[in-house]
Amino acid sequence: MGVMQGVGMLERELRTSRQMFRASFHAAAIGKAIISVTGLCVEVNTSFAAMLGYSTGEMVGMHFSDFTHPHDIAADLHLFEGVMRGERDSYQMEKRYLRRDGAILHVLLSATVVREEDGTPIQFISEIVDLSERRRVGLELQEANAKLRELVVRDHLTGLYNRRGFEEMLATPIGTRHTSLLLVDLDNFKRINDGLGHTAGDLVLCEVGKRLPLQVREGDYVARVGGDEFGVILFDADCTQAEAIARRIVTELGSAFQIKGLQAYVGASVGIACSSGRAVTLHEMMVQADAALYVAKGAGRGRWSLAA
Repeated sequence: MGVMQGVGMLERELRTSRQMFRASFHAAAIGKAIISVTGLCVEVNTSFAAMLGYSTGEMVGMHFSDFTHPHDIAADLHLFEGVMRGERDSYQMEKRYLRRDGAILHVLLSATVVREEDGTPIQFISEIVDLSERRRVGLELQEANAKLRELVVRDHLTGLYNRRGFEEMLATPIGTRHTSLLLVDLDNFKRINDGLGHTAGDLVLCEVGKRLPLQVREGDYVARVGGDEFGVILFDADCTQAEAIARRIVTELGSAFQIKGLQAYVGASVGIACSSGRAVTLHEMMVQADAALYVAKGAGRGRWSLAA
């Protein structure tokens, strides 16, 4: 084989290789771009331009910072400059682009440098994968899991947290944070349940589920922990605040309930435990509040008692 013939074959192979690259570049379903060492778009494919709402011609000459979210430019430049310094040959990152219409696009960027034989960077080949659908599905999954969790820790009758939800909250470390725990027991629930039936009893519990949260502060934790027993956790509340809330609960639940067209009086007793800045757990406070509740009921009900 002559020298000229061999050169011709190499030129054909080079042409074929370039044609294959051009075809794969422009026909790719993912975004692709050739970026200069100064960060300018030398060439982009249709998929990438469509992601951002431009034509391919409009994007040529744009700097990648022109369509990068302002909060992601620094991280991108840090990796880009690391390649330019010879510290790496490629990098990958999740980042945000700004579409032409101002919408935010979440993408996975993979950038690889093409170098001269002496290591001098010539240009970057970038591949961009649109993560919007994956992100949407991920967010929907998070929402579904959150809703499922709510179903697991919520009492279906009152809408308050249930025993499981309360037990999870009892595991919260409080350190020396001033925290109070109240246990509320309905005084005459059994009489209503026996006299008017279980449906009436359920109506009473539903009404308690509405009234109790209104007597506490926003952010306080209210749960139905048993048949007619309720628990309240008051973070950042001392004994004075806890007693004021207990007073409101006793007054509110002592007022009449309209059940099946009749006025019913339920009443409630409350046991209170306060951390008073001591190193105590909520589980220990639960035991203390239970003992205080026993004292309140033994003293005639319709009152509150503070744990010793």
